Amino acid sequence: MIDLCPRCRIQAPHRPGRERCPRCGGPLRVVDSDLIGDPGGAVETRRGPSASPRETPVRPTASSATGQPSSGPRSSRLYRARHVRWVARRPPEAIPARRLAVPPGPRPIPRYVYVPRWGLRDVPVEPGADHRNPLEALTAALLHALRLLAGALGLAAIVHLLRYVLLVVNRSVPVAGWTDRASAFLVIFAGLVAFGVFVYATVVFTRWIITLRDDAYRRHALRDPRPRWQIALLAAVPLVNVAGAAVLLHEVARIRDDLEAERTRSRLTKLWVAWALVNVLAAIAVVTRIVATASGSIQTSANGLAAVVISSAVSGVFAWWLGTRLMAIFGAPQDEPVPSRRWVAVA
Repeated sequence: MIDLCPRCRIQAPHRPGRERCPRCGGPLRVVDSDLIGDPGGAVETRRGPSASPRETPVRPTASSATGQPSSGPRSSRLYRARHVRWVARRPPEAIPARRLAVPPGPRPIPRYVYVPRWGLRDVPVEPGADHRNPLEALTAALLHALRLLAGALGLAAIVHLLRYVLLVVNRSVPVAGWTDRASAFLVIFAGLVAFGVFVYATVVFTRWIITLRDDAYRRHALRDPRPRWQIALLAAVPLVNVAGAAVLLHEVARIRDDLEAERTRSRLTKLWVAWALVNVLAAIAVVTRIVATASGSIQTSANGLAAVVISSAVSGVFAWWLGTRLMAIFGAPQDEPVPSRRWVAVA
């Protein structure tokens, strides 16, 4: 048996208790599925809300009246007219409600009784936060460390100079014991301070070179070919960094496109020549100081102090000049040199 809707022309297997079409809500007809396609023997059953089912025979056609079977093909569909067009319609419960017309004129401004959490987050800027990139922060830290080292070396040079004057005076006039002990304590204290600041400046300088190389190679989508331990060894070990740091910074100058190659190479060469002279003076001062301490002679001690005074003063001036020089070379992109003569094409 099949439930057939004569209004929307749909059919479905018969289900007891279903009297209305689920699509259009019209009454259903129960038709025998074996007789669909055979109009002569089809029997339909009408179903109403109150009446009991009753059978009504369908009027036979000419072929069924003569007793001859129908020669046409049997089909599973009840309506196969070529002039009938099937139209898909949504059920009433799926049809959306009609929208009201928007009144003309300006729309009211939405107001909120709370702060909306949707949209972009406006994070307040902390006044004390450092928003510079790592290279800029390390560049500023290196400049500060070199200035601090220059001050510590200047203090050490002044203290050693006072000790030297005390030894010169002691050659002719004996000095008090507390003066000698105080000057010796000041010399040791100034030396320890200078050494501590030197270690700090060396660490910052090594980190700055590593970051500078990473930034230079990252601009070309490359990685630094030297490992970190090798860069630290060439930049941090005394006397080794005289040549090692020069090699590391020359590699940076070659890969940086914003630096003028010839001028940068000339500046770095002058820088490392001065660095080599400072290291030679420092080595002479250390050796002289060790020999003077072992000899016990006042004159040799005075000579050692004089060497330390000269070396500390020269090293302090070099540390101050080194920070300014490095900032001038790698701190900002260099401008193209403006030629003194320009050629103009004449038409």
